[in-house]
Amino acid sequence: ERCIPEHLRNTLRYSRAERAVEFLKLLDDPKERRNSLVFITHGAMSRGLRDGWVKLALIYQALKYRRDMDSIRRALSKFLGELLYMKWVQKNGTDIWTDLLKTHPARWLDVLYRWDIDPEGDDNPDTDDDPVPEAVWRVLPQLDTGAVFESLKLIPRRRSKHFHRHLSAARRSINANLRPLWKICARSLELRLPLLVLDEAHHLKNPGTQLASLFRTQEARADAEEVTKGPLGGAFERMLFLTATPFQLGHGELCSVLDRLGGIRWNSRYSPSYGKAEFTGKLQDLRASLDAAQEAAVTLDAAWGRLKRDDLRIGDRVCENVDEWWRGARDSSCITPAAQSVLRCYHRVLERMKTAEQHLKPWVIRHLKQRTLPDPYGHIKRRERYSGRSIVDEKHGNGDRGIEVEHEALLPFLLAARASAQAPNSRPVFAEGLASSYEAFLQTRMMRLQKNSGSPAAELTDGDDDDLKMYEISDPQRWYLERLQECIPLEDRAASATHPKMSTTVERAVDVWSRGEKVVVFCHYIATGKALRQRISDAVEGHISRRAARMLSCIPLEVSERLNLLGKRFFDTESPIRRACDREVGEMLKDYSDLSEHRDDLLNIVRRNVRTPAFLVRYFPLEQGRLREEAMQQALDQADASGMTLRHLLRYFFEFLVVRCGENERIRYIEALKRMQTGSHFGVDAVSGFADDELQGDSAERLQPNVRLVNGSTSSATRQRLMLTFNTPFYPEIMVASSVMAEGVDLHLNCRFVIHHDLCWNPSTLEQRTGRIDRIGAKIERCGRSLVVYMPYVAKTQDEKMYRVVMDRERWFKVVMGEKYKVDARTTDRMAERIPLPEAVAEELALHLEVD
Repeated sequence: ERCIPEHLRNTLRYSRAERAVEFLKLLDDPKERRNSLVFITHGAMSRGLRDGWVKLALIYQALKYRRDMDSIRRALSKFLGELLYMKWVQKNGTDIWTDLLKTHPARWLDVLYRWDIDPEGDDNPDTDDDPVPEAVWRVLPQLDTGAVFESLKLIPRRRSKHFHRHLSAARRSINANLRPLWKICARSLELRLPLLVLDEAHHLKNPGTQLASLFRTQEARADAEEVTKGPLGGAFERMLFLTATPFQLGHGELCSVLDRLGGIRWNSRYSPSYGKAEFTGKLQDLRASLDAAQEAAVTLDAAWGRLKRDDLRIGDRVCENVDEWWRGARDSSCITPAAQSVLRCYHRVLERMKTAEQHLKPWVIRHLKQRTLPDPYGHIKRRERYSGRSIVDEKHGNGDRGIEVEHEALLPFLLAARASAQAPNSRPVFAEGLASSYEAFLQTRMMRLQKNSGSPAAELTDGDDDDLKMYEISDPQRWYLERLQECIPLEDRAASATHPKMSTTVERAVDVWSRGEKVVVFCHYIATGKALRQRISDAVEGHISRRAARMLSCIPLEVSERLNLLGKRFFDTESPIRRACDREVGEMLKDYSDLSEHRDDLLNIVRRNVRTPAFLVRYFPLEQGRLREEAMQQALDQADASGMTLRHLLRYFFEFLVVRCGENERIRYIEALKRMQTGSHFGVDAVSGFADDELQGDSAERLQPNVRLVNGSTSSATRQRLMLTFNTPFYPEIMVASSVMAEGVDLHLNCRFVIHHDLCWNPSTLEQRTGRIDRIGAKIERCGRSLVVYMPYVAKTQDEKMYRVVMDRERWFKVVMGEKYKVDARTTDRMAERIPLPEAVAEELALHLEVD
């Protein structure tokens, strides 16, 4: 809607397919209805055909040419709706099934219209598509449907005690026969399509996956022609693969992805000037150059790992840091033998990386964001990072100090260190959990107890972290863990307030929010996420109570009632603040005529949010005791920590809905905001509107509606709603998120603060998280302020070791592709003691694949 030139908008058609059957239906459209663009999910390409109408067509084929067909059809009609989970079809009686089974699938649409049935299940048919794609009914005769017929015969004609068992067996038989159908259909189409654009192309790295196999070309022998192809091999004249993380892959995996490009149609006018054989040769040359570069990089990694602090000298001069040493060591002969070995390896890597870079350039274009913001803010750093203690005091800069463990928190961390020391060759998951939160430690402990007892263990995280699921503990380790558990105050609701990193993260999140900003907090452990949501909610409520009591000159016990009364004024049509709110927002909306039909909804959304305690105490002059008309103007002109006023944020949101959104997306944003309950006031009577999949066992009365949690237990619909609303100036304002929000989502339009409460062993994962906030059109580009990344870690613990390893490997990831390494306690200790790689070395050795 926004990118197509105006003269093409009325002629260029597009559609989308989320299932394979939808994709096949689009391909058999007549020319006058054919789409130029089809947007397809990965699932539509790889999950097969599981559509109810396709299953019915399979049953039709299984019954064809069988004896006594009429009696079988009549018998089947009694339970087909249940067998296919399509009872909605038989709204006018079960005879519809008999009618369908007597008719070829190519003519089912006429039968359904005769019975007043929409094949899509809607009351108002909006398409003339047949329920079964032509590609399906054309290849059905190729299938052996004998097993399906036999399973249908076994279903009792009456509902006996074995009825449901035989019904399930029939479903399994039908599904088994459907598995090969998608590939047979795709192959039979003989597609000739001009272009495939495949996003998230790193999913092709494993040739055995269903998605990769669609493009696979298989050679029978070295001197033979192709004998078999993947169903989409040769279907496309050109291919463009997109991925944000090509160098997370190993070099072999990257070549495996590039190998899928060989699935283009080689005899088209758009194919390369060289043929398939030369393509294969070029790919082999690329693989060889990447092998050589990888070998050299790994050798440099090993040599660098042997450097000690005593090696950071040039002659008799001891250098203060590794950056100073590297600048001088490159041109000096007066360096230690270990340093000389590093320098030799460095030059070898540099040469081989340049060779690999030349081989990669014809295949890969790599775009990296600038280190500074776009003009006119080109002098401002795009990101600012604060680590460890500096999350509390930014004056410490990126300081090298972690968060200190003090007072009653000392004993648990000492016991965790002793427990880790008892098993140095295994991953110290208990120490990692303790560094995250007391709740996460207890969850790892409970998981071990459940595993030993044979009962199902709860999930620790939303990620695929096998090392967290496979661990054993020794008897000495068990003793320390039992003592550790005894010293954590389970009964105390505020126990986490004494946890050094939890309290620091909560303090920073609430501070950012109190200055009018939004913040995303990423955590690894499920228990930590829930605990953070509760502690942040408590802290927000405390901040509101203290600030309102001071502004209203009342005692804290009166705050709830006073704020509630002020909030109700926004819904009193005679109230001055209601009139002022409607007038000010209405004047803004006059500039956006495309929003006229949504005017009342948008006015109500603004009212519902600004009347909440969270907005009242931060934006309105409550010292006046009442909200006069001018109070609304003062609130709208109140600036946040980015220097952007509420008026500015609202105007940008309205402009975004008009200029950046298509009509459907605009409606999704507005509907999501309408459904986002903001609560009547804070306290025990709050109407929070939390869905069950958000609460996850917690009490809604103890949670603030502007603080939300998203993890693997949150439904897809709820995640989508929270993502949309977080991208607006309204609720939610603080998002506590697990890995499910770490890629493929946008959270950048109204947020420039992110806290990585839990680190991850893979530096690319941290970059993916931060990338949710750092996107084109992000708030940082509009306000000219840096994106602020906080990375708290606990000093002198497993947490600090993990931080130092990850920060060092972040630079090595630019040199060593797809690196994987052990994360046991002994290896972590050794890697944490390594001399960090200078940023200059990482930049010099990185592959530069940008367009010149």
